[in-house]
Amino acid sequence: MENNLKNELAVGKSEIGVGVERPHSYANILPYILVFPAVMVILLLYLYPFLASFWKSFISKEGVLSLVNYEKTLRLYRYDILFTMGVTAFSTFIATVLSILVAVYLRLSTGWLANSIGILYRLPIFLPFVVIAQMMRSFLAPHGTLNLFLAKLSLVDIENPLQLFNWVGLTFGFVWKQAPFMILIILGGFQMIDKSYIEAAKSVGAKLPQIITKVLIPMNKPTILIAVTLVFCSLVGCFSFPYMLIGGKTPVTITVDIAHRVNYFGDYGVANALGVFSYILVSLLAIYYVRSMMKKGLYD
Repeated sequence: MENNLKNELAVGKSEIGVGVERPHSYANILPYILVFPAVMVILLLYLYPFLASFWKSFISKEGVLSLVNYEKTLRLYRYDILFTMGVTAFSTFIATVLSILVAVYLRLSTGWLANSIGILYRLPIFLPFVVIAQMMRSFLAPHGTLNLFLAKLSLVDIENPLQLFNWVGLTFGFVWKQAPFMILIILGGFQMIDKSYIEAAKSVGAKLPQIITKVLIPMNKPTILIAVTLVFCSLVGCFSFPYMLIGGKTPVTITVDIAHRVNYFGDYGVANALGVFSYILVSLLAIYYVRSMMKKGLYD
């Protein structure tokens, strides 16, 4: 009888195992099936072009493996690479500071003024860079709106106006376009912070600068980092605005140089090398962002 009971238990276990194993194995493979289309799109539309561009940057016009494209790039465009990095970093920094200040004001303030600013700051988000470029050409021109306004205030001589079709105008346009986008992201993070933290800081005598630097910014650091990363990468890859504002002047951004090498010289090797430098500029901040997010996931 004892042997019969053991046999029945063994049969029961085997039947249970058979009944459970099939849906379990199907459940394991289902996520891979669902994610496969997205992975293939990334591989075909991003990873393959990136690797092809990187590889072809080492191929000379004669079809041999060489560093001639990088030598030519550094010889002709080293100042443009530094210009791109400087203007992008400077514009991102100004936009970040301005966005944090406006987002703090909108988070802590109420009333018609705050509501009006909350509506108006969103408008530039929906304008493409090519429209911004045309607007800035009219606004920043030697006899444009800004110089005429300053001349009316006797701040500049209209016969010797400010020359803003350079890094100054480029920075102004970048900040005007991207600061609202950063405000939208950073303000969303500030609004997630419970008001009790702000009230607790006020109760112990904290002033507004201390509330900003000790409470709001530290608690919203991941969101601010996301905004900085997105804006920096967007500015590195911007073409229409630098092209329309600066044109063929030097220095200019990498994207304009790439267009010139392809359209006027058909030199894809140097264009790919310039693209690699833009990848490097973006990857520095992207690596820092990924490492920060990984540390947050491990220790928070």
